[in-house]
Amino acid sequence: MSQEKRKSPRRPVLDSFSMFIVIPRKGDYRLKIHDLNSLGLGFDYDIDGESLQDSPISVGESFDVQLYLNQTLYLPLSIKVARIETREAIRKVGAELTEKTGKNYKAFQSFIQMLDILAESAKLSQPK
Repeated sequence: MSQEKRKSPRRPVLDSFSMFIVIPRKGDYRLKIHDLNSLGLGFDYDIDGESLQDSPISVGESFDVQLYLNQTLYLPLSIKVARIETREAIRKVGAELTEKTGKNYKAFQSFIQMLDILAESAKLSQPK
């Protein structure tokens, strides 16, 4: 078993949540979230049909995102790109939170704690 290199354990986003992020500088596109952890998040940076040159990004770059917890409720967060992987013409970004004070950070941490508790105790009903 390989040992996790990250400083905080990965928390897979539960399929039952309708979570996504929006990067305001890219427009209102809903980008898929792959994982959340107490230090940051992983997400798709590109949308279908977007060329890699249309929206450049680099490791170390900082920008703002909106983490949507549902269709209308979001947390504004500031992130810094830690890694970029390209798979099937889609860049997967791993980013760290840069603003680690204030109410948005506290709300994000509370949400992560809630996900941990749900992962341990919640049950998913099977469609009938």
